Amino acid sequence: MKKKTLTGLDISENFITCSICSTEDKGGVAILGTASAPSRGIDNGAISDISEVVLSIAAAIEKAEKAAKTKVVSLVTNCDGASLRVYNTKGSITVAEKENEIGKHEAERAMEAAKTIALPFDREIVHSVTRGFILDGQDGIRDPVGMFGTRLEVDMEFVTALVTNLHNVRRSINTAGFEIRDIVLSGVAAGHAILEEMEKELGVIFIYSSYSAVHIVVYNGGEIKSIKIIPGGVGGIIGLIANAFKIPRDYAEELLKREITLDKAAEGDKIVLRLGVSSRTLSKEAVAEAIRPRVSELIKQIDDALKDMLFAKEAAMGCVVAGDLAVLGGFLEMLELSLSMPIKMGLIKGISGEDMLKARYPQGAGSGQIVSIGLVKYWAREGAKKKVRMNIFGNTPVGKLVQRVNDIFSDYF
Repeated sequence: MKKKTLTGLDISENFITCSICSTEDKGGVAILGTASAPSRGIDNGAISDISEVVLSIAAAIEKAEKAAKTKVVSLVTNCDGASLRVYNTKGSITVAEKENEIGKHEAERAMEAAKTIALPFDREIVHSVTRGFILDGQDGIRDPVGMFGTRLEVDMEFVTALVTNLHNVRRSINTAGFEIRDIVLSGVAAGHAILEEMEKELGVIFIYSSYSAVHIVVYNGGEIKSIKIIPGGVGGIIGLIANAFKIPRDYAEELLKREITLDKAAEGDKIVLRLGVSSRTLSKEAVAEAIRPRVSELIKQIDDALKDMLFAKEAAMGCVVAGDLAVLGGFLEMLELSLSMPIKMGLIKGISGEDMLKARYPQGAGSGQIVSIGLVKYWAREGAKKKVRMNIFGNTPVGKLVQRVNDIFSDYF
């Protein structure tokens, strides 16, 4: 059975995480090595110092290479941050002959028409969702191929990122000495690591919380039907703790992961902080009181977003939550009370080598591991469909010319 090696790289404001995996023709994924390194040169979800980011990327990949005993040449990375925006639009075409049969080419033409929407010049599409087709006024059509009609419309949703942010990500990875295969939305990648096919088929709401944003992805009929991005992830809560109690952000992050719960703490329950040679204590309840309003606000934003999302009400499998907020004590209970639907924590599924993951991360895989492994699973399934050809020249002028030639060949061959 033919095996190949794929690498996923999660770039976040707190850590950069690399997962090297082997994949099989039948879709199986096994972890060979995974590692994280503190990230530098990233502020508010965007790269502010390429040289610092390059060093962080190289450090994470070098650690993963040692664990996997193999070298990385190319990789798939993520797109995240508060600057992501979602646009809804429709595209339409007229079929030349009356009662002409709709083919794959006509469906693709309609989708291309939707992509010609007047996006701001500083934005690039990173993920597109086909919500449904309309044929001669009849909506609710999932696949129009083989049907007859004269006017075909498509309802689409586009997730976009700032062109400068994506350019800086590509430049950082190329400068570090690696080729980039694709950039994938963090929430989409995480869904590939967490969700089962049955959940996607029957309908599920997937909520993934990263350092800088909360991703809401609604699945139905095995496909993504709608995506929303809420700026402000766990990083905002960490910053709140750091500022309120005058402690370094890395200490605040450890507290959030290990000590803090939104549940009512016992009177006198303390957290002992050791800062160098000195130490101090914090009241667990005082910390919880400080962050509850922000958590409640975030939950309300999630609830409001779901009211406008296609197929959210038809999510038979309820809601699956993953990422850093999922492990915050009391968060799932607060979310379940607000959404009035079953809520469960998402765990990485469909991989072998989980013992390695548990040994390195005994408290459970964090958002970096979830996304980096999800990137591998995404590419193992979707990469061949995209017909992406390797471009060793990156985002240079020569690279852009090579990419344009690749795009032309992909359209016709």
